[in-house]
Amino acid sequence: MHKIPGFLLLSFFIALVMNFALAQDTLQVDSMLKVISTTPQDRLSVIFDKMEKVLQREPTGRALSFAFQALSAVKNNKMPVGEVLAYRNIAQIYDRIGNKEEALRYYDEGLSVIKNNPDNKFASALAHFNMGQFLSQQGLRAEGLQHILDAAKIFENLNMYSYVVLCHYEGCMINYEARNYRQCIEEGYRVLNYHEKISLGEISDQTQFQKMSVYNTIALANYQLKQYDISIINYEKAEAIAKEIKNEFWIGLINGNKAVVLQVMGQTQEAIKSLLADYKTSKKFGVWMSAGMAATALSDIYLSINDIKRAEQYLDSAQNVFMREADKVAMRKSMANYWLTYSKFKAALGNHTEAYKALTKHVELRDSLYQEQESLNLAKVKASYDLDQKQTEIELLTKNNEVQQERIRNQRTIFIATLVGLILLVVLVINLVYNYRRQRNIARLIRQQRDEIEVKNVELEAQSTKLQENNQYIQALNEQLEQKVAERTHELEVTNKELDTFLYRSSHDMRRPITTLLGLDQVARHVINDSQTNLLFDKVVETARNMDSMLFKMQMMYELNKTDLALEPININQLINETTHYFKGEFDRHNIKHHLSLPHDLTILSNIALLQIIFRNLIENSILFRKTQPGATPFVDVNATKADGAIEIVIADNGIGVEEKYQPRLFDLYFRASQASKGNGLGLYLVKKAVTKLNGEIQLISDYGVGTTVTMKLPIVP
Repeated sequence: MHKIPGFLLLSFFIALVMNFALAQDTLQVDSMLKVISTTPQDRLSVIFDKMEKVLQREPTGRALSFAFQALSAVKNNKMPVGEVLAYRNIAQIYDRIGNKEEALRYYDEGLSVIKNNPDNKFASALAHFNMGQFLSQQGLRAEGLQHILDAAKIFENLNMYSYVVLCHYEGCMINYEARNYRQCIEEGYRVLNYHEKISLGEISDQTQFQKMSVYNTIALANYQLKQYDISIINYEKAEAIAKEIKNEFWIGLINGNKAVVLQVMGQTQEAIKSLLADYKTSKKFGVWMSAGMAATALSDIYLSINDIKRAEQYLDSAQNVFMREADKVAMRKSMANYWLTYSKFKAALGNHTEAYKALTKHVELRDSLYQEQESLNLAKVKASYDLDQKQTEIELLTKNNEVQQERIRNQRTIFIATLVGLILLVVLVINLVYNYRRQRNIARLIRQQRDEIEVKNVELEAQSTKLQENNQYIQALNEQLEQKVAERTHELEVTNKELDTFLYRSSHDMRRPITTLLGLDQVARHVINDSQTNLLFDKVVETARNMDSMLFKMQMMYELNKTDLALEPININQLINETTHYFKGEFDRHNIKHHLSLPHDLTILSNIALLQIIFRNLIENSILFRKTQPGATPFVDVNATKADGAIEIVIADNGIGVEEKYQPRLFDLYFRASQASKGNGLGLYLVKKAVTKLNGEIQLISDYGVGTTVTMKLPIVP
C-alpha cells in the first residue's frame, strides 16, 4: 500500500526533470532572441551557431518553432545577415530529417535576401557559402563549387580571411572528391596562403585542424598524381600540426596514408613503422575499418619480405577487427580486401586451392559491392537531377511570387486607406455618443457611491471584529494540525524503515536456501547422470536463478535507498571478472561467447554494492535477450578505458535488441519492452538509479534485431 505514492512521486520527478531540460533549452533560446537586436551584424554568426547546436537537441516541431522565431526577430530589426543565418538554421533542420526540397527552398530564401539588400556584402557571401555547401553535399559539385568561390571573392574583398580559408578548404575537398587532383592541390595551397593572413586572434584549434587536413588532402592528391616525394613532405607537415594540436587519432591516420607512399617508394621499414602507428591508434579509437586496412597492409608488406609468421599474425588481426565494424557495407568492403590478402598469403604457402577459394570470395564481394555502388550512383544522379529541377522551379515560383506580392501590396494599400477612413469616421461618432452618456452616468454613480460608502463603513467595522476572532481560532487550529502532522510523519518514517529492513533481511534469508538448492543441483548431477533428469535439473536451476535474481534486485532496492554511500577502492577488472564468473553456467548452457577488454590497473573509489547492481543486471539482460534462432552465435563484449578523470565501460551484445518506440522508457520502473522478458521490470531501473547515485552517466543504443550497446561513464573519484 505504501509503494503507490512512491511510484507516483518518481514518475512526477522524471517528468519534472524532462520538462526542466526542455525549459533550459527554451530559456537559452529566449536569451539569444533577446540579444539579437543589439548584436552587431558581424557577430550574429556566433549567436546563430550556438542556437543551431541547441536546435539539434530539440524535436523537429520545437526546433522549427524556435528557428522561425529567430527569423521573425531579425526581419523585424531589418538585419540581412541575421536573415541569411536564420534561413540556414531552418534549412539545416529540414536537411536533418531528409526533406531536401524544403532545405533547398530555405537556402534559396537566404539568396533572395541578397536581392533586397545588395549592399550588404557579408550577407551575400554567407548566403552563397551556405548554398554551395548544401549543393556539393547533394552531388551537385560544379554548382556548389561556383557558389563557394563566389563567396570566397566577397570575403576576400572584406578582408575576412578566416572565411576565405573556409571557402577554399571546401573547394579543396570538393575537387578531391571529384578527382580533380591538380585543382584540389591548387585550392589547398590557396588555403595555406590565406591562412598566413589570419590575425593571431582568429587562429583557433579549428583553423589549425583545417590546415592539417589540407596538407593531408594535398598529399593524397600528390600520391594520385605519382608525386611521391612531395606527398611525403606534405604528410610530414600534416603530422607536425596534428602533434602540435595533440590529435592522436589524426597522427595515426596520417601515418597510415603516408605508409602507402613509402611502400611504393620501396621504403619498407618506414612503411611498416607508419602502418603500426595507424593500426594501434585506429584500434584505440575503435575505428575498426581503418585498423583492419592497416593490418592487411602490414600483412602484404611482411609477405613481400617473406616474413610469413608476422604476415599471418596481422592477417588474423585484420579479420578480427573487420568483424567488429558496425557498418555492414564498410565491413563487406573490408572483407573483400581481406580475402585478397588471404589469397596472396595462401599462394605464398603453396596452398593454391585455398588461395583460389579466397580469391573467388574477394571477386564475389567486389562485384556485389560494385553493383550496389553503381545503383547508388544512379540514385544519386537522379536525386541531383531532381534537386536541380526543384531549384529551377523554386526560382520561377519566387519570381512569380514577387510579381503577385507587388500587385497584392498595391491593392492592399488602397483597401487599407479606404478602410482606415471609414473606421476613423465611425470611431469619431461613437466617441461623441459615448462621452455624452458617460458624463451623465458619472454624476448618477457618484451620488449612489456616496450612499453605499457610508453603509459599507458600518459593515466593515462589524466584519473587522469578527475577522479578528476567526483569525485567533484558525491560529489555534493550525498549531494543533502541525503537531499532528509531525507525529504522523514520524510514524510513517519508522514504518517505512521497518518495511525496508524486513524486505532486505527477508530477501537475504530466502537467498540462502536457493544457494543451497543450486549447490545440491551440482551434487545431484554428479550422482545421477541421466539426460531426462538433467533436463528437469535445468528447469529447477533456471527457476532458482530467476528467484535469486529477483531477491538480489529486492536487496539492491534497499541498498539504493540508503542515504549514506560507503566508498572504497574497487578494481573494476576483478569485479567484472567475478560477475562474468557468476554467469559462467549461463554462458556455457546457451553457448554465449564473452570477451573482456579490461586494463588490470583500473581502480576507482566507489560503492561495491552499486557496481554489482550495474554489472550483474546488464550482463543478465544480455543473456536473457540473446538470439535463440538456430545458427545464431550470441556474444557479450565488455570494454573499459580511462578518459578525463572517469572510466568508460561499454557492454555490447548481438541480442534481439529493442524497438525504437520502447527505448525512451527502458529505464522506467516495472517497464518490460519484450515478451522474452522474464523479470519484473526492475533491472534497467536499478542500473540507472545506481549510475545516477554514483554521479555517472549512462546511454543505451539498441538496433532492433541487431543488438544493444550500453555505455557508462563513472567518475574515478566522486
